[in-house]
Amino acid sequence: MKDFAKILVPVDGSKKSFEALDRALILANFSHGEVTCIHAIPEVPEGGPRTKEMERQLKEDGNIVLKNAMKRAGKSANIKTRLVRGAPTTETIKIARNGKFDHIVMSTTGKGGSTGDMLGSVSNYVLHKSKIPVYLIK
Repeated sequence: MKDFAKILVPVDGSKKSFEALDRALILANFSHGEVTCIHAIPEVPEGGPRTKEMERQLKEDGNIVLKNAMKRAGKSANIKTRLVRGAPTTETIKIARNGKFDHIVMSTTGKGGSTGDMLGSVSNYVLHKSKIPVYLIK
């Protein structure tokens, strides 16, 4: 089970993304592996006080999502979190490649997902661009 040594899990705070995290934690526990949760926040253009407040709020919200992921994992799991800036699609692929991850585990839909869609736009992009196995949790 060395194949599951490093698992990447993008989370957006949705119930489905945390269900994907639960599955990743099970896989990691079987293989004594490590799970890294990422949460991507969008780029904010340079600007005045409103822009700075939006930037602060995005970071705060992202840190809450990652804190909830850590809480959900508990103390027994080997888990790391990382707040990243950029599109969830490209950041997931870039981090998977640069971090030498074995697998990506993610939900088919997240906060922006339509309930009738089979795949959300983020999961569809990651599935087609990833060079490593992607496990989609519906």
